[in-house]
Amino acid sequence: MLHYVLHAGSVPWQDQLLYAGLIIAVIAVVFFGLWWRKRASRPQQGDFAALVQQGNVAEALEAQAQSPLADAADAWQETRHTMENVKTGVERFLALILSLLSGLLCLISVLAVFSDIWHFPPSDWGTFAFYMVLGGVTAWFTRVKWRDFRGRK
Repeated sequence: MLHYVLHAGSVPWQDQLLYAGLIIAVIAVVFFGLWWRKRASRPQQGDFAALVQQGNVAEALEAQAQSPLADAADAWQETRHTMENVKTGVERFLALILSLLSGLLCLISVLAVFSDIWHFPPSDWGTFAFYMVLGGVTAWFTRVKWRDFRGRK
């Protein structure tokens, strides 16, 4: 989060306003889509044929009496749940990408250590130690990101 705060000044305010507007527009479209679907799925007042098709007539009559404001509250809860699912999906996708990239760097580090053992190409102890430490850190990071991707803590 601090990264975004520090670099927010380098992005023009017009772009920030555009991005904020796009995010708000997407949330509004999801909300109104869920609200419209909830209102459209409810039988209209006096539509007895639709009431008979419902499983429980008493619940269908009660659902007819609900106000659009109650539907909006339900749609808002569904919108929040949907946005949390999207956020979780994006986080998992980024964890997978970081896991794959750090795994690749770990593989490169391990190969560098093995090639240094057989002295091809010849290098010094500092480079050998650097690749050993880099391999260990990237192996740990790969494990952490893989667990994040799998949803474990």
